[in-house]
Amino acid sequence: MKPGVTMIRIMSVGILGIGLAACQTINTAPAPSPAPSQAPIAPASISDPGSIAFRINPSGNGAYYGWQMQIVKAARNKGFKPFTTEQLSAGQMKEYTLWPDSYLVRVSRLGELESESWVDVFPGEVTVVYADYGLFSEDVKISREPDPARIDPEINTGIWRIPITTTYGPEVMFAHDGYRAEYTGPQNNGNPVGTGTVEITRNGQPFAEIVNADITGETITGDTEYADGRIVDGDYLSDSHQIEPGSTTKWPDGTIFTGTYRVFDPLDGELRMADGNVWQGPVRERRPAGQGRLTWWEGGWMELPEGSAFPSQTGEFVCGGETVPAGECYYYGGKKLSGPDELAALMERDRQIAAKAAAETTEPQAAAQNGCRNASGTFRDNTGNSTLELDTPGEGNGNFVTYTYGGAQKYRFEIGFTYVTTPDSISVTYGNGTYSDAATGQVLQRMSAQSGTVPCRFDGNLLVMDGTEYRR
Repeated sequence: MKPGVTMIRIMSVGILGIGLAACQTINTAPAPSPAPSQAPIAPASISDPGSIAFRINPSGNGAYYGWQMQIVKAARNKGFKPFTTEQLSAGQMKEYTLWPDSYLVRVSRLGELESESWVDVFPGEVTVVYADYGLFSEDVKISREPDPARIDPEINTGIWRIPITTTYGPEVMFAHDGYRAEYTGPQNNGNPVGTGTVEITRNGQPFAEIVNADITGETITGDTEYADGRIVDGDYLSDSHQIEPGSTTKWPDGTIFTGTYRVFDPLDGELRMADGNVWQGPVRERRPAGQGRLTWWEGGWMELPEGSAFPSQTGEFVCGGETVPAGECYYYGGKKLSGPDELAALMERDRQIAAKAAAETTEPQAAAQNGCRNASGTFRDNTGNSTLELDTPGEGNGNFVTYTYGGAQKYRFEIGFTYVTTPDSISVTYGNGTYSDAATGQVLQRMSAQSGTVPCRFDGNLLVMDGTEYRR
């Protein structure tokens, strides 16, 4: 056995394979020094990946086909994607690039488990899982040996080496308040090392990317590019999930904020708006919120009990300035007024408008609720030839007039009636009607109409009786 090799052997006992015996041999003798003719090998960095290679005995004797390796999980690293190799035969090999850690490895042949153990991967080194078999025994050896690619740069390892992007996906660093951050980069036994990339989304949309991200303690540093073009002078704290307090954020429109944050969103501090006005207090969505002070770009200040009312603040406020003593000032819709009387007049006007609008809204609503019980007044059909009059809501006296034509002659029919309504019907009792010449008023015929009850509905404007529409 070579120096520096750890072997785990699973061997059948006897030709018939009556039992299994396992032994582990560890040789700690140092590996031989490189021959003088070899090129010097650069020392591995803690951020370098290693790999696990799965090789099958090339002799072709014994169990030379149907071998598979499964890597079930990593002991500490996050983002590892478990996998199982395809079935390999004599002389075949696969090598999987992995971040340094311990991995649970299972080796099977034709579905039968041959070996299961934790296998260590070290930076810049290849750990080999070697299926060695003969006519009467099958061994699975696990060893560390120099990477063939480091020994002979001419070897084309691409045909059997699987990249790290296949064995590892992004590690979720945090996900809350609609934000999600994922780290892709070197790991070593559960800790980010070196530099990687952090991609951040907000509500599923790209928000920021940190390249050359260095995660040290709770701080993420690196070159950050935000999707909306903002620039942040400060680091992100991964443990507390927020931009470092006191950091300054600048947006392309000229807005600047300095203060505390909730994740990446301004929370409380100084907000210099694009128009030059300055807000000191709570901030939401890059706007004043809560109680604070507004300083005008041209000078002077005002206290706002609710900053979200800006810039349409209405009412009496405390104001002042360097040359003006603190006192009351009056605003309506963001416009400064001459005094309390002007504010009172505008507020009374608004009250009257609101009362009128409420009445106009209530009347149709009440009419729709009580239906035909509320119908009264004069109504005309869609042709303009028929007129219906109801003198009072609920019940009362009515009159119906309609005009018809016969060639060049125009005729008028009129009949009176009494009625009683429900929300969805009207009962009518007709009197005697007259049929006359519209031009001369000469009565041509006296007639009656059949009384009865018909469906009815009314919405405050439209009255529908027995399917005929009338509008007030």
